[in-house]
Amino acid sequence: MSIIIGTFITMGVLGIAFGLGLAIVSDRFAVKIDPRVEKIIEVLPGANCGACGLAGCSDFAKAVAEGRAPVSGCTVGQEDVARLIANIMGVVAEAKEKSVAVVMCRAKNVVDKFAYEGVSDCRAAALLHGGPKGCEYGCIGLGTCVEACMFEAMRMGSDGVPEIIEERCTACGKCAAVCPKALISILPISKKVHVRCKSLDKGAVAKKKCGNPCIACKLCEKECPYDAIHVQNFLAVIDYDKCTSCGKCVLVCPTKIIENYEGKRVVVVSASPFKKVKQEDVILSVSKES
Repeated sequence: MSIIIGTFITMGVLGIAFGLGLAIVSDRFAVKIDPRVEKIIEVLPGANCGACGLAGCSDFAKAVAEGRAPVSGCTVGQEDVARLIANIMGVVAEAKEKSVAVVMCRAKNVVDKFAYEGVSDCRAAALLHGGPKGCEYGCIGLGTCVEACMFEAMRMGSDGVPEIIEERCTACGKCAAVCPKALISILPISKKVHVRCKSLDKGAVAKKKCGNPCIACKLCEKECPYDAIHVQNFLAVIDYDKCTSCGKCVLVCPTKIIENYEGKRVVVVSASPFKKVKQEDVILSVSKES
């Protein structure tokens, strides 16, 4: 009997010792969680899109609490979320202009090199001689960027080139990341004038492949009063730090490939910003310049 009692006492002592040891170790090696992190996570959209440059909303919240990321770093939540995070952090949210994706291609009547019958993915098609389109710099048109968009902010246009729905675009950059031709740029929404061509072919060669390429005529360069557009490697390139979107280059472009993007804006009529886009929900307004 005494042996049994002794065993129980020994086990009890060992249990208490192990418990105390675990408690000490747990306290010493415990990861201290900043309570602000949880509060920030609560006000974030939870998209986990990575547009902030971090792995997801949790990483972003931690980076903000540690001072490694700005309170306005969530492009999905934009100003409303930035203000909420600023309140949690006890700072003032800096004003940040909304950015959107812009497709730098408006190809028309593009000549095909061959009939493509492979996987319906722009990246796969690009692996085969640069894709089926005659212009090696232009949009392949299989809609990989549209599929990559988490916010239903893109649709394929009637001309086979993707269109951006600005009110839904969060500038997350997912579409730009999957485009094998690097045709999608993320720009401030106030910058409305764009050269929607990326061809580096000489004008005569480009016109044999596409109905409306940049032909490097330099009329836009001569017309710009702000020295904001120059022809480089047979392509007109806009310096957005100088560009005021005055539209003078748009008016003189002989192929109409320089556009005032405000005139080609896709507007969604449906109320919900995350509702799947239907054809009847979309209006495409075209300006006189285009």
